[in-house]
This record gives sequence, C-alpha cells and structure tokens, in this order.
Amino acid sequence: MEEATCPICGPGGRAENFLRARSEESLFSYLRCSACGLVFLSPRPEAAEMKGFYGEEYYGGEDRKFRSGLEVLRRFFARARVRRARRYFSGSGKVLDVGCGQGTFLQLMQEKGWEGYGTELSTRSASRPMQAGLSVSVGEIRENQFPADFFDLITFWQVLEHLRDPAAVLQRILPLLRRGGIVAVSTPNVESWQARTFGEDWFHLDAPRHLFLFSPRTLEAFMTAHGFRLQALTHFSWEQNPYGWLQSFLNWVGFSGNSLYTLIKNAPGSRKRRFTLRDQGKIYLLSAAVLPLCLVLSGVMGIIHRGATIEAFFVKE
Repeated sequence: MEEATCPICGPGGRAENFLRARSEESLFSYLRCSACGLVFLSPRPEAAEMKGFYGEEYYGGEDRKFRSGLEVLRRFFARARVRRARRYFSGSGKVLDVGCGQGTFLQLMQEKGWEGYGTELSTRSASRPMQAGLSVSVGEIRENQFPADFFDLITFWQVLEHLRDPAAVLQRILPLLRRGGIVAVSTPNVESWQARTFGEDWFHLDAPRHLFLFSPRTLEAFMTAHGFRLQALTHFSWEQNPYGWLQSFLNWVGFSGNSLYTLIKNAPGSRKRRFTLRDQGKIYLLSAAVLPLCLVLSGVMGIIHRGATIEAFFVKE
C-alpha cells in the first residue's frame, strides 16, 4: 500500500477522513482534500497489486462484458455519446479514446468518418478492440507516441477516476490535442444525492479501482489547472445514473457486492455461484419493481444538477 496526495493541491495539501469502503475482504479509506474538496483513495494498493482488481471477472468473458441484450443497450448509449461529441465539430477528425474498453465508441466514430485510436490498461483488455481491427495501444500514453496537435478529440469515458496519476496523463495529452480541440470526460459525482444517500453502498464508489472521486467543481478546477476550459457540463446520464440508483439500493437492502451487476455480466461465473436461484429471483424481482423510481430519480437529479455521473466537455485554450 502507498500514500496518495491530492493531484490539484499537491503533497503540501491537508486531507481529512471522508469515507471507508469495503471491497471483498479489504477495507479502504477515502480522504477529502481540505483545500479543494477532491476525494481520493489513500492509502491505496501499489501498481502491481492493483492489477489483481482488474481480473477476468472485471472485464467479463469472451468477446463482450455483458450479456447480449445489454450489449445492444450499451451500443445505443454509445451512439448517443458519439452524437454529443460530434456536435462540437463541423466535419470529421482524429479521436483518441483513453480506456476504450471494447472499442464500441471508436467503431461508431470511424463509421462517421473519424480516424480512431484507443488505449487500454492491459493486453487482455485490449484484445477485444484489437480483434475488431481498431488501432489500440496497451498501457498509458507514451511521450512521442503521436505527433503534436494530432488529435481533434480526446475522450475519458468513466476513466479519469481510475488513473494513478491523472495529472501526468493530462500533461502528456495536452500537446497531442490541437488548439481548440475538445476533451470529453464522464465520471462519478461524489457530491450527488446518490452518493450522499448510499455512502459506502454507492455503486459508483467501486473501491479500490476508483482512486479519485470528482465533483463538478473539482473536475473543472483539475482540468483548468492543466490548460482546459469548461465548455459544457451535464448531470444527465441515462447510461449510468438509473442503474446507479438501482444497484446502490440493492447494496443498501442487503444484496451487497453489486449483486445485480455480477449477475448481468458475461463473466466466467465464479462469483455468480454465490447466489442461489432463490436469491437471484429476489434480486431480479426487486430490480424490476424499483426501476421506474430509479428512472424518475435520475431525471429529477439531472434537472437539479445532482446527477451521480457527470459528463463534461473541455476545450484546449
């Protein structure tokens, strides 16, 4: 384990206890920076140890992360992200998707005439987009990997919170993005009502993989400090927020360990075996009963700017 510091205020900043979160048999602590309010995990697993938290269960099995029906829904939401990203451009260009996952977003951007590139954490996670014929590199972005001013758009879809040193990553991508280019970020909102209501049961906490928990204010401060200006920010995320309410509620009533998320994954099944058929039936029935309320809450939270996931677009000045 190693100590972490606030990436906005640096090692000199003071931090206070914020929340404790359990993952499997381990207990982790989140601190809040007293100066800027950014929440971060400390102490945290070292880099080599962290790889164990991104195993086969995390990525799902075979060629997809979730069951087939849900993959159709994921593709629908990816198309919506493509539309939102492209509205800042009159034509096509070059896009870098940091942490591209299965590569769905890149595939859809390429269908619109864009030249797509991606990065993934490991060879295992990069294998799916590579098999789909996408240009994907393994590991973090390296110096001189791309020419200066090469990209028009760089995206971090649910990725920034996973990075061990997000400040260093932003410093590396800054020269790669042309002036006036866009950085898109979606990330959990630690100041959302969902987070405050469920605390350690909040689905988007995801300790220890989520090393940083941003709010609209701390995200803007972090990006501004690295040369980006906020263009737009929304609290609406139909892709993330309704499910966040649903899974957090299930955790809170006793179906801990993100039970539904485990069941709907296209995973090898070792963790699924801990649920009896009776428990699985209860989880599915309860989920169906509360889903309409979760949809309503997500809409209301979006309107009052308290959504559990925020999506922001920044421009390079």
